[in-house]
Amino acid sequence: MLKTFNPRVYYQTRSASAAFPYIIYSFLPSFTEEELEVLPLDIDIWDNKTDTTEIEELASQLWKDLRQYHHIDKDMQFVIYRQSRMPELDEAETGLRRRKLTFHIRYFDRTI
Repeated sequence: MLKTFNPRVYYQTRSASAAFPYIIYSFLPSFTEEELEVLPLDIDIWDNKTDTTEIEELASQLWKDLRQYHHIDKDMQFVIYRQSRMPELDEAETGLRRRKLTFHIRYFDRTI
């Protein structure tokens, strides 16, 4: 699903040859809340350009489009809720720009 926003999407770590901008996502430890499993999802968007327009637009589009995104089928259902959008996390020493978005995926297994 994240590849609809950018073709360069990686789980936890990027490819050494990854072109900018790219997205790295990871899941934090899940927890249970009201009989639903909640999976925290971190999305980091990285770029190496001084002009942050592209990375800001990408972050904004993800923030907007993933809000209450839902999926349901015979086996499972889930809804994505926005959790936090961090301020700029630029790394001056490397020249990289980063934007961090955190979502909670509320998941229900329908096969139980």
